[in-house]
Amino acid sequence: MSSRRLRDFVRLGAWLVLATLVAGAAEPRPAKVGVLTDNYPFSFRDTDGEVKGFAFEMVREIERVMDLRFERTEGRTPEINGAFMAGRLDVLQSFAHSPEREEKFDFSFPYLTMAGAIFVREGETRIAALADLRGRRVAVHRGSLGEDLLRAAGLADSIRYVDSVEQSLVQLDRGEADATLATRLSGLALAHRSGLKRIRVVPGDVPGYEVRYCIAVAKGERELLARVNEGLAILVRTGRFDVIYRRWFGQVEPRRYSAADVALVVAAGLALALAVALWAFLRQRTLRLRIAQQAAEIRRSEERLRAVFEGAHDGLVVLGPALPDGDFPVEQANPSARRLLGLPATGTAPGLRALLPADSPVPDFVAAGRPEAELECAGRTGRWRVSVAPLGDRRLLTVADVTEAAEARERLRRQEAQMVQKQKLEAVGTLAGGVAHDFNNLLTAIVGNTELAQLESGRGHPAEEYLQRVLQAARRAGQLAKQILTFSRQAEPTRERLAVTPLIEETLGLVRSVARGKVDLVHERAAELPGIVADPAQVHQVLMNIATNAVQAMAGRHGVLTVTEEAVELGAEVQSQHPALRPGAYVRIGVRDTGPGMAAEVQARIFEPFFTTKELGSGTGLGLSVVHGIMERHGGAVTVYSQPGRGTLFHVYFPAATGAAPSADPDLPPPRGAGERVLFVDDDPVIARTAGEILVRLGYRPSVHTRAEDALAELAGPGEGFAAVVSDLAMPGCGGLELAARVRTLRPGLPIVLASGFFSGAERQAADTLGIEVCLHKPLTLAALGRGVARCLGRGSAPPFPD
Repeated sequence: MSSRRLRDFVRLGAWLVLATLVAGAAEPRPAKVGVLTDNYPFSFRDTDGEVKGFAFEMVREIERVMDLRFERTEGRTPEINGAFMAGRLDVLQSFAHSPEREEKFDFSFPYLTMAGAIFVREGETRIAALADLRGRRVAVHRGSLGEDLLRAAGLADSIRYVDSVEQSLVQLDRGEADATLATRLSGLALAHRSGLKRIRVVPGDVPGYEVRYCIAVAKGERELLARVNEGLAILVRTGRFDVIYRRWFGQVEPRRYSAADVALVVAAGLALALAVALWAFLRQRTLRLRIAQQAAEIRRSEERLRAVFEGAHDGLVVLGPALPDGDFPVEQANPSARRLLGLPATGTAPGLRALLPADSPVPDFVAAGRPEAELECAGRTGRWRVSVAPLGDRRLLTVADVTEAAEARERLRRQEAQMVQKQKLEAVGTLAGGVAHDFNNLLTAIVGNTELAQLESGRGHPAEEYLQRVLQAARRAGQLAKQILTFSRQAEPTRERLAVTPLIEETLGLVRSVARGKVDLVHERAAELPGIVADPAQVHQVLMNIATNAVQAMAGRHGVLTVTEEAVELGAEVQSQHPALRPGAYVRIGVRDTGPGMAAEVQARIFEPFFTTKELGSGTGLGLSVVHGIMERHGGAVTVYSQPGRGTLFHVYFPAATGAAPSADPDLPPPRGAGERVLFVDDDPVIARTAGEILVRLGYRPSVHTRAEDALAELAGPGEGFAAVVSDLAMPGCGGLELAARVRTLRPGLPIVLASGFFSGAERQAADTLGIEVCLHKPLTLAALGRGVARCLGRGSAPPFPD
């Protein structure tokens, strides 16, 4: 053994004592080791396919004596070195130490220190020093110390790169290279193994070429480095290092021992033994302290987890591994889970499936491994939010009662739907005003010209019946426009004494078009029936809504719709069943269908606003709620009787009218004029012309205008004055109210009549403020226009707002 190597071992022993004190009780950790397969004799793949070599065997011995676990990655030098430098490996078995590399990696104590030498071919005498390599072909592998020396000496042009030291020696032996740089010992070992006979070593060492072979670890891995150095020291102390060394280098470097060598080795062994004993004592003490600290921390952690588990608001259930029958054993449950699942406060619980109703989806949810879902509560009304998380080979089931949150979401959804429906109704109401005005304008032209045609043709004309049908249809259309305004609350309902039977017949006529022949309509009339005081449009709406629902309920099947009418006397006992009804006489109208009927829970909600059992987009859920509201406003009530499979019966109760029915007024002609001048203004030319001709027929002298400005100009001009002004309410530019205000300025006492399809509350108030005598609802018939003008002139008894 050389004196240099003995000094290295002594330094190793001293260094290990210090490293042991610093490392203390460092625990070994798994590490990835890079194993070279082309670095003979340190690490190489032999002909039998096994990896062998001095460094490989030494690291394996360190792993054994230090009880370490290494994961080996094999490969050629460029591949393994690159992986180590990139941080993918933790340990490199043999890595030459240098100051530059020490900045990036940590190194063990050198286990071999070798001097570099120049290798040439036999017979080469011109190369005796490094300077003689200029202009020569020098084979070195990339990143080696030989490359660094050549570049430092300005001999970069002489470099010829190879993959390994072995390849550089082979090229030198073949004459493909003139020289190579390698450590003396490894170069001779490689030449001996490869049988290279034409290679010799230039005497003398290469200045600056001293390679210290170490085990390298990733930067900062101090504990791992301490274990590696300790293992090296043990190999030296026990003699295993010498055995390994002789196996791989004995054939090229015979070893001799002197008394000094033996003394140095003994001293190193004693130092190492002392270091190992001290390290064992410190490690045992540190381990005891660490175990006590970890036990205390585990107890505190368990207490915290138990407090969280027991105090959690949500139910927490620990489920064991699935049983052969698919059930899950309940191993642990917190108080919230016991309350939600109905478990006893203490004691063991049965399996999850045995605990819940048979139709509960919770066990299937757990088995499917879904992360989270919202499910119906087991065995009662409500909703749970259920989630499952892995807990080793077990599962943690979390159950939270979200019934209130689900109900809040449902309420919000219904409110949003109600808001949408309300906005739709508001839009319909806004549209209804404009539609009614234009619609009634058209009806004015139709009715007025039809009446003029009747007057022109006289009684007995062949076209008289046809003209009468036109008038009937026009009156029905006017009633329809009034229904639209009433439904959208753009017009106030009117009350008058009505006969029920004609209203039912009219309703069935409209329902017949809806039924399309698939439903038989039956009307059971009463012999004597008192009248009712109601708005005809709203009565018609009540009957239509109920009858239409009945027809839709019988869709897809042949059915019968029966409407009955009868007078009933209700006593005091009726209020126990129907608190809205007072004792007295009523007209009861029944609507019975042969449809599928309704369940009790549906009957309980049918009068709720926006409740519907129809498909999305097929209904608003307002029909029966409107019926309920109309009946309440009329002092009546609506009831329903239904059973699934046995049809449905609705009864509506209208208070019977008291007193004798007023005798029908004879169809007297309207009062005639006496040649008075009347100023008529309407922006529709057809209406203006028709109204002018009607006024002429009534005995007036009209002056007709389609622009308010022209009418005002004539009123302010010279000539015979006007007896009255009749103006449309809605006109472009100057409307009827503005025209009336300007007429009041020009002729303060001149009577004014306003006409419109409908009057809003604000427009009625403005008309009263301007002192307008009469407001007429369109369509303007001959009778309505005649009575209105006569009323403002002080003749006749037409009401201020005649229908």
